[in-house]
Amino acid sequence: MASSLPHAHGDHAPFDVAVVGGGIVGLHVALGLVRRGIPVTIYEQAHELKEVGAGMGFTSNIVGCMAAIDPKVAESLDDVSIRSGGSVRWIDGLAQEDLRSRPKERLFDVELSLGEEAIARTTHRGQFLNELVKLLPPDQIKLGKRLDTIVQTGENEKLLLKFCDATTSEADAVIGCDGIKSCVRQLVLEEDDPAAVPHYAHESAYRCLVDMDKALPVMGDFCKTMVMYMGQGAHLMAYPVDNFKSLNVAAFVHDDGEWPQSEKHTVLGSKEDIQKAYSGFGPTVRSLVALLPDELNRWAMFDTFDHPLLTYAYGRITLAGDAAHGSTPHYGSGAGMGVEDALVLSTVLEQAATKMKTHGVAVSKARALTAAFEAYDAVRRERSQWLVRCSRRQGQKVKGLDREIGKDFDKFKKHTKASMDKLFYYDFRAMLQQATDEFEFRVSGSIPL
Repeated sequence: MASSLPHAHGDHAPFDVAVVGGGIVGLHVALGLVRRGIPVTIYEQAHELKEVGAGMGFTSNIVGCMAAIDPKVAESLDDVSIRSGGSVRWIDGLAQEDLRSRPKERLFDVELSLGEEAIARTTHRGQFLNELVKLLPPDQIKLGKRLDTIVQTGENEKLLLKFCDATTSEADAVIGCDGIKSCVRQLVLEEDDPAAVPHYAHESAYRCLVDMDKALPVMGDFCKTMVMYMGQGAHLMAYPVDNFKSLNVAAFVHDDGEWPQSEKHTVLGSKEDIQKAYSGFGPTVRSLVALLPDELNRWAMFDTFDHPLLTYAYGRITLAGDAAHGSTPHYGSGAGMGVEDALVLSTVLEQAATKMKTHGVAVSKARALTAAFEAYDAVRRERSQWLVRCSRRQGQKVKGLDREIGKDFDKFKKHTKASMDKLFYYDFRAMLQQATDEFEFRVSGSIPL
């Protein structure tokens, strides 16, 4: 959907936006707004922009969303990504054979062939973030700004953002892209609302990069593509990044208990812990685990599964990405969902600007912005919360913990394909048309279309 607003610096929209959070999703939101002539400032609590974690992937339809946000975003991804083949593969990691000796016709226990829309581009989070930062003027990113509160002084007055360093700023609208532990989410909900905070998904992950020169001798050709190794109570995913110089490894372990740290989602893990969790796996997976560093971080998986939000729109404040629908990573689509959010937000906010310019005082700032965020919520909440539920279950399936699926590879394949089709073949253009219609319905009233 082409942008209709002029992009010249002097013809801005009649409102400005504060984006809280400078991660992948926050940058996509900001770049979409800049492209459409909407003044925006990112406020990031860290003193430097950096992404935790290692690898991430985006399917072709998400790259299409990026291009619709701003063609330069998709071009930046191309510069730092590897194009992965159109198949997703799983292996029974418990198989007590040397997987490298398998005949070619049965390398994988489950394989899903995907169309062109599902072909992924895998990249290193930090590299992609750096490319996105280059696309924004430096004065639009404010670092070291930990949000304390948002004060609303009047329906059409500026929102006042107060930060923990005693500074303040103003904006007409606020978009919370501040991740799974979102401060904005806590501010818009009641203090005792369980949805205000994320909840432990009963698994943790050990993530790291392994030098490809070390991985190749023990994994062979399995290093050259994304493979997931299923198990009992644990599973492992590995795929190449950094132009095949490194193997990104994510080892997931189920946990029946509660996470011991309420504030910290990451603790120091040990190689001994992870080797114990994978002791029942076959020799190939155990050999890969043996290559992991002696000390590595253990990341708790938190999500919004237990207490999904009833809405993403709170007047002139809204939530996007993990702040709205934090998910476990088992479909690799959490960031992609945030990119879809960013495209819808860019589209409806551009509509709001156009409506205000066209109708003048007949459409107030509060009315236009509230309608834009309500339209965004109407088209994004059902799909994004479906991913949260679906991903939580996928994590159980690959660990042999799903009672319906169990170890039945045919059932696993059928169930997984249905979910992947819904993710990877999504028509984002229809989504934008729906968002456009939803906005018009909410904002128009007696205003002629």
